[in-house]
Amino acid sequence: MMKFFKMVLAVVVGMFGVGVLFFVVMIALVAAAIGSSEGMNSQKTVSVSENTVLRMDLSHTIKEQNKNEDFNFTSGKFKITENLGLQNIVRTIEKAKTDDKIKGIYLPLSSMPNGFATTDVIRRSLIDFKESGKFIVAYGEYASQKAYYLASVADKIYINPEGIVEIRGIGTQLTFFKKMLDKLEAEVQVFKVGTFKSAIEPFIREDVSEPNRKQLEYLLGGIKEAFINNISKSRGITTAHLENSINELKITSAEKAVELGLIDAAYYADEVIADLAERLSIEETAEIEFIDMNKYGSAIKTETPLTKNMVAVVYAEGDIVSDKAEDKLSSEEFAEIIRKLRLNEDVKAIVLRVNSPGGSALASEVIWRELELAKKDKKLIVSMGNLAASGGYYISCGADYIFAEENTITGSIGVFGLVPNFETFLKNKIGVTFDEVNLNTHASMNGVTNKFDALEHQVIQNGVERVYNTFTKRVAEGRNMHQDSVKVYAEGRVWTGEQALKIGLVDKIGDLDDAIAYAVELSEVDDYRLKEFPKKKELMEQLMGDFGFEAIKMKLLKAELGSEYKYYQQVKNIKANFNTIQMRMPFDIEVQ
Repeated sequence: MMKFFKMVLAVVVGMFGVGVLFFVVMIALVAAAIGSSEGMNSQKTVSVSENTVLRMDLSHTIKEQNKNEDFNFTSGKFKITENLGLQNIVRTIEKAKTDDKIKGIYLPLSSMPNGFATTDVIRRSLIDFKESGKFIVAYGEYASQKAYYLASVADKIYINPEGIVEIRGIGTQLTFFKKMLDKLEAEVQVFKVGTFKSAIEPFIREDVSEPNRKQLEYLLGGIKEAFINNISKSRGITTAHLENSINELKITSAEKAVELGLIDAAYYADEVIADLAERLSIEETAEIEFIDMNKYGSAIKTETPLTKNMVAVVYAEGDIVSDKAEDKLSSEEFAEIIRKLRLNEDVKAIVLRVNSPGGSALASEVIWRELELAKKDKKLIVSMGNLAASGGYYISCGADYIFAEENTITGSIGVFGLVPNFETFLKNKIGVTFDEVNLNTHASMNGVTNKFDALEHQVIQNGVERVYNTFTKRVAEGRNMHQDSVKVYAEGRVWTGEQALKIGLVDKIGDLDDAIAYAVELSEVDDYRLKEFPKKKELMEQLMGDFGFEAIKMKLLKAELGSEYKYYQQVKNIKANFNTIQMRMPFDIEVQ
């Protein structure tokens, strides 16, 4: 009895502790948010001094849509941040190009946790910025591969004499869970269509299958070609020289990076400051005026034309799910947005910016249906970001025209389902057993505590194949292709945007601005205003909403796990993949 009371007391204390922590976090965040809000309200414009350098720190994850405010928990402190989304970063660079007070851009080198498609968008903007004759200088103690790829457009790249330039070439590493499942005496029952639909491989294999290896090599080959060619062009070195430097692991120090022509000098911070001072024609001892990208960009005001004609830019970002969820693409919410735009006579065109690896097949179908209805009255143009794969491609394929970035990862036209069987695990490891009393043969069919029999397995497989047939049919109708032709490029295989263009899955390589311009052209409107959807939530609205506690929990967990947080996410996705038919990327790919 005493043991029982101890257990109950532990649970109560634990729940109380979580409640107290949440209360403390909420008080701190609300106070910080109020202070931040007051600061923003009192400062409607940002003052830029003469001879200012725009400081662009891109070491954080960049969302497609601008996020007004976010909060972070680092080093035991709560911090309110205002990070610009990708399109706002582009606008910020465009503004700096014509702002006489901005003399150049300073790029701090560090890690850069964003995809190559996102990096390419910013990279092109920086190349355009240089046409103004203004300088770009990059410096840091460490430069990750993507950070270097971006910085390669700079007039000068400097690294600390003891710093690291990490350029190892293009590759990816996949995580497999089969041995773990074997040790637990658990199994995964698999249903799929598509030779290349390898999302199930982590649960049934210990390594990469040959078909998956084949598609990865082709996909990564496209990314590598752009990576090598773009750096070589920017740095004025041959592709052969760059390839050799990477393959022979010659980039072993700052000194070697200088020798190989990858950076310009091994400088300490004071030497970089001296270089900037010279470019600004000020004394070396004078203080350089820097302005943060987020601060400068948040003050940019765009003029809204006095017209009823609207071009709606709708951001479809995140995993596709049916229910409302934080940082997910909810079919429930998204379909409502499209429905309202469809019924709004002022909306002349919809530009869908997709950055999604896919997700629920049913949720993808719900979104597709609303977009098809909208297409009857409005022009529908798709612009693909980092990912528009599987369900992300499903919702894109019916558009009037599809733009993709060169390094967009798209395609993955395939379907799968996973159902875990924990019967042996529960029996042998925990001592839990099950028995049944059924009045119908398959009344207890669930697969989680008893293995599917042959008929049950076939019924589920037939369902997966039916969804796959619908998927390929949707693509065939949307792309004006024969369904058999679609299946040649389907099978769950992924492609870069450039590769997808060659096989007819997209129409043109271009960015969001290109998509907007084309939407305007097709709509035949002389004047229009742009409006973004979904509406951005302010920080207080986020904290007080349905997912406030979940958001705080994830922030605390991310702060604790650091770079290992991605493995937690992978394990969490195992649960998300179970028991539902999925249209999802064939792997969680992180291109190095």
